[in-house]
Amino acid sequence: MVGNTRSPHGWMDISFNSKSLMRTVQEKEKLLDDFFHDRIPANCYREALNLLIQASESVNIGKVMEKHWLEGSSLQMLNEEEFKNLLDKIHHQLNLADENKYEKPPTKTKLKVIVNNASVVLMKAAAVLFIPLLLSTLFYFNKHFNGKRVAESVSYNEVYTPMASRTKIILPDSTIVWLNAGSSLKYPTAFTGHTRTVALSGEGYFEISKNKQAPFIVETDRMKVLALGTSFNIMAYPDMMEVHTTLVTGKVSVQNTSTGEWCLLAPAEQVVFDVSTNKMVVSQVVSGCYTSWKDGKLVFRNTTLEMVAKKLERWYNCTIHMEDVGIRDSRYTGSIEMESLIEVLELIKLTTPIKFRFNAETREVWIEPL
Repeated sequence: MVGNTRSPHGWMDISFNSKSLMRTVQEKEKLLDDFFHDRIPANCYREALNLLIQASESVNIGKVMEKHWLEGSSLQMLNEEEFKNLLDKIHHQLNLADENKYEKPPTKTKLKVIVNNASVVLMKAAAVLFIPLLLSTLFYFNKHFNGKRVAESVSYNEVYTPMASRTKIILPDSTIVWLNAGSSLKYPTAFTGHTRTVALSGEGYFEISKNKQAPFIVETDRMKVLALGTSFNIMAYPDMMEVHTTLVTGKVSVQNTSTGEWCLLAPAEQVVFDVSTNKMVVSQVVSGCYTSWKDGKLVFRNTTLEMVAKKLERWYNCTIHMEDVGIRDSRYTGSIEMESLIEVLELIKLTTPIKFRFNAETREVWIEPL
């Protein structure tokens, strides 16, 4: 079948004599592209397939397939090396099939031989043209839809607790979380997979629902806490130079996300991550001093006045100014429950040599040494 056949879609002129050779690689790639876009006349398919098989060694099939794939989809292809290896394997299997085809002499009738040869051509063309595309698709869906795309499809809730407030949350797995003032928690509407992961900014107290098959993970900017069924407190405000994790019951593993270092806490132990040194230090503490806030009470035990001021700012929604270094490093011991801000400042004055002034309109406090 010879002639200048052109489809209504602008199919290129080509001689479909099965013994003829296409002159250039560009023409072969054009033929492959026409095959993908269904621009080859139906009565020329058999000859076209024969030519495609003959051209499979010289045509950059991967290049044409990638062009076709990108035209019809926004999905990504395999990277160049993976795609080349995949095509090499397919071509190798096709070559083995060619070798095995001649091991036994043909025993079919001429008609059956023609039909079988056409079937071989069709199968080889399908393998050369479509199997890599199919595998590329499966690879993409397995890599992205089972990972990134699935993760993106999960919806999240984010709870923010304003200053001078506290919030109690019950998560989908029945874990209970208290959020302190100025804190936020991001968590999925449903926990799926092998872990239960939430993101905390600020301070939170956690009572973890037990599930040995799905560890509970709390992520902060600088620390990651892993637990099964336990209770603990995390203080990780972005504006502070320390991150505290205090264990009340059970066991937790805490990771310094900067170095990858892990440590294991037992009840009444606290790990402090120092932002300036990038190190973690574990010590024994009275855990109630660090968790009482959820019950409406602040407890301080030999706490620096700078730390006291930070807690008071969130507790009373105010701004405290302390310029004197000596005052910031002063230590305070006491507890606060129902007192007003002015009452608290008066209590601090009883044990610390300070004076203060308060602007009720702007809710600013200035603390200075006597």
